[in-house]
Amino acid sequence: MDELTGLVNEAEKLVAESTELQALDQIRVQYLGKKGLLTEQMKALGKLSDEERPAAGQAINQAKGKVQQAIETRKQTLNDA
Repeated sequence: MDELTGLVNEAEKLVAESTELQALDQIRVQYLGKKGLLTEQMKALGKLSDEERPAAGQAINQAKGKVQQAIETRKQTLNDA
């Protein structure tokens, strides 16, 4: 789960530093896309035990939500500027 926290922090930092909508879209693809870093975490759930899987899945979904929210917020800020 430390890796997950690191990915979220890294994504949020990149989002905050982005100054163009194109850069935001690249970040979205890098983390949330079909082969994105957080999507790969979801694919790894199958390797976990039945007891670990629900909590890990929930944590990954929350991480994806945080990144998506950061992107949406930044996109709105850039559109308003």
